Amino acid sequence: MALREPVRYCDAIRLLGADDADVVDLIDRLVADEATDLLAARTDLVGFAHQALNRLDREAHLLSRVERTRHIAAAHSVVVVTAFFESLDDTELPFRLDNGLDDAAAGVADRKRLGEFVALLVASAPPLPRPQRSASDGRTRVRRFYLRRCKQLPSVLRGMPLWEDLDQSQRDAVIDRLGSALADRCVRRYEELRDKLAASFPEFGAWAALSVMRPRYASAPETPMGLSRLQHRLQSISTGRVPSAVRGALARSHQERLALPSGTQTGGTHVPPLSISYVNPDFRVAEITAQTRPHDPDWWHEHTGVRDDLAEFLLGHLTSPRALTHPLVVLGAAGSGKSALASVLAARLPESDFTAVRVSGRNLPADADAQALADRFDHALAASGGGNCDALPVLVLDGIEDLDTRSRASRSALLAGLERFQRERADGPDPVAIVLTCRDSTAARLRFPVGSVAVRLEEFTNTQIATWLSIWNRVNAGYFHHHGVASLDWESLEAHLPLARRPLPLLMMAVYDGVGNALRRLSAPLRETALYERWLRMLTDAADRADPAGTGRPAEAESDPAVRSGRIEQALLTASLLALSLFHRGGQVVDGATVAADRDELVRWPPNYARPLDPLRLACVRSTDALEGAPPSLAFTDPVLGDYLVARLIAEELAELAEARIRELRSIRPAPLDDSFLYALLSFTPLSVSGEVPRFLTERLRLLSAHVRDELRLALADLLREAGRHRREAHYGGYRPVDLGAAARDAAYTANLMLVLVAVHGGAVPLRELFGADAAARWRSLAHLWRSQLSPEQWTSLTDTLRVDDDGSGDLVVHPCDGAPPTDDPGAQTDLGEVARDAALLADGGTQRLLHALSPLVRLFGGDVTARDGGDVSDAHAVLALAFGSSETDDAELVACYERAFAMADALGSEERLRFIVFLLRQLRGHAHRLGARLAPLAARHVRPIGVARSARAAVRRLAEEHNEHVAAVRDVLAGRW
Repeated sequence: MALREPVRYCDAIRLLGADDADVVDLIDRLVADEATDLLAARTDLVGFAHQALNRLDREAHLLSRVERTRHIAAAHSVVVVTAFFESLDDTELPFRLDNGLDDAAAGVADRKRLGEFVALLVASAPPLPRPQRSASDGRTRVRRFYLRRCKQLPSVLRGMPLWEDLDQSQRDAVIDRLGSALADRCVRRYEELRDKLAASFPEFGAWAALSVMRPRYASAPETPMGLSRLQHRLQSISTGRVPSAVRGALARSHQERLALPSGTQTGGTHVPPLSISYVNPDFRVAEITAQTRPHDPDWWHEHTGVRDDLAEFLLGHLTSPRALTHPLVVLGAAGSGKSALASVLAARLPESDFTAVRVSGRNLPADADAQALADRFDHALAASGGGNCDALPVLVLDGIEDLDTRSRASRSALLAGLERFQRERADGPDPVAIVLTCRDSTAARLRFPVGSVAVRLEEFTNTQIATWLSIWNRVNAGYFHHHGVASLDWESLEAHLPLARRPLPLLMMAVYDGVGNALRRLSAPLRETALYERWLRMLTDAADRADPAGTGRPAEAESDPAVRSGRIEQALLTASLLALSLFHRGGQVVDGATVAADRDELVRWPPNYARPLDPLRLACVRSTDALEGAPPSLAFTDPVLGDYLVARLIAEELAELAEARIRELRSIRPAPLDDSFLYALLSFTPLSVSGEVPRFLTERLRLLSAHVRDELRLALADLLREAGRHRREAHYGGYRPVDLGAAARDAAYTANLMLVLVAVHGGAVPLRELFGADAAARWRSLAHLWRSQLSPEQWTSLTDTLRVDDDGSGDLVVHPCDGAPPTDDPGAQTDLGEVARDAALLADGGTQRLLHALSPLVRLFGGDVTARDGGDVSDAHAVLALAFGSSETDDAELVACYERAFAMADALGSEERLRFIVFLLRQLRGHAHRLGARLAPLAARHVRPIGVARSARAAVRRLAEEHNEHVAAVRDVLAGRW
């Protein structure tokens, strides 16, 4: 049986007692309200619960991984309700609850009232602990569950004969003992049973976050490495089943890849394999909601705390029911170690219980829709031995940012399709867990499935850096000794700590320092672009020296610094053109012949030039021929290096353009700027599709002198004003990395000119200065051109990078997005959030006014109030129809609006929920004469009296009185008394 989180008590009993016909029959009768004597049945249920838990403990080794997860989830629901039964049994009351209820059950009204409570309790779904939440949060949620049940019980007693026999003091005592005091006793008993369950099933302890996190001392006794604790914990609870030959071979390939030395070797230093060098990072974790901003570090710091138990968290998530229905998203800045985590995780999962399938985003088919992507994953899982419950398939999709940026479907749509694929599999016999990795800069423009679990990797602490340094120095001790190079110490690294706190820059600095201790000779802290530049130049020179005959390196390069520098520049140009070929094709496979053809179209080498260095000789470039199932292609060892080289190439050309303008201003025969090469570079893909390229470009342009930046601003403004009026392909017409029409190329070119102009300005660009009096019309024309010609992902990247605002005087200003949400933000993870960002870039005042009008509903219910599922009414439509449009709404639609609105109330906080339900009951009371027979099932599901504590605020008590007044009126209608 496929169970969903949270698990209803009745479903849990049916699963755990599938072979006990009497218990299953009892549950069926309770749910159907055929047996109302709950307190007589509780003895059987409590006894069965303890028997089932003991049997589950004895027979857990017979269950598969997925079956074990489902049985533990069911056991927890049984534990929660059993604790309620046992605590209620121990409650001292001024009468015998058993006899009182038995006597009261003789009345039809009493039987109905008790039956409603019975059905509600048995069909309830207690909250399940989640590893992304703290133990205290889980306790609070369970206590809230008990409080709701405790508040309902006195209302059952009030209508029974025994209640009339009590005086007011006895009634107050009963209400008090069945209130928060009973809830507290329930929680204490629940914690006893919960801890017993955790002792039998360690993964449940991880769900409930029962392990206390270690204090974060300045120098911890041991830094967790390589997720080894995850592997050991999973092996300790393994089913012990023998994996198939295919699954075993796949697991060994993951483990061997982890143990292989890295191919990156420069100057004699060696990068240690991940099996010995992976340092478990600290992290933050949250569930994706409509208002989550997963790309924003400030949001994470405000809403989450730092955790250092990554292995324990992964243990809890991968063995929990949520892993079967929602993806786990691993986020982090470029170079933060997401891909390394994906590799280590795939290698640490025991093959007896898991089938890990790691897929790189760059190897997925180009232009695939959601269904094609799901079919590809399904095929990959089947080929790797997945597809059954013996071992849970874990699909690791590494690099969402590498998915095709030219697809007809946006990445958000692909993620939604991937979630549907996972949910469909969860309902069948072969569920699948999914882990995704994504850069922060890409996450800014994605809508992740709501309910997904997001993990953001933190920067290294001093202790973690020191641990990694000790491994680096130990692996390279022989090289240091034989070449007279000092090991990399803390003092040499301290000035560059902001960069060293990410694994990739830390590795690059270690390799850079390995050549003559270059790092300690620097006089100032390194910027990120400066580190990439120095590192790439070092790799280039080393590759050129390694085989002079093969690379064509002239002899004078050894003695002439100018020749050596020219060779390096030439090699970096070839590497940049490779990066550009990859960038323009947006995730498609690029082979060596294609790269060479692109290079020949863009650069004509003079005959007297030595042939350029082949980019494949660089240690940061690799061929993916060896990847199983992937066609031959070229790629960078880390995509961020390609992004830097793209930004470097464009920055060099922009500087050249500014210098040319300065020269023309001094010329007696000035000529128009020749931007044909710039057009070839910028007319195929918006730079914003990679969030790193604009960032690197901005940093590179800051290095230009002030007067060069000024001239560049003027030149870019001229080019933008004249865009589309003449073609610029005279010299580079043969360069076509993708087949685009003139309008699409103009859209990409003008968008990139605007991005570069904002980067050069370093902030806001007044559109009146750019386009004159008709700036608003010109801007909207440009923006609509972009929207019509760019792919969905490319357009979305622009809306996340640029925003247009009114400067207060009626003029428009375009500026880079600073991470802050737009005005009246409907939520980053919603359809309306996308609409808001579109309107902000299009300067669409009409849409912005509509969003402002909806903002009260958005703030209360979240940003998806306009979403429609399968043609149903939206949340906003339901509320507004009930408030203002009921006369034009037919009865069937009116009932549908009430159903939708009552469901909306469940997602609200306690006081907001009470206020909203009072509003709904007020409207329902006025519609009673219209709904007639349709009102009965609606009221049975949603209309019940409530009670509030005497300590509640007066406003809340007044709301409760109004609520119960409306309930009484609706019940009078049902009884025919109106």
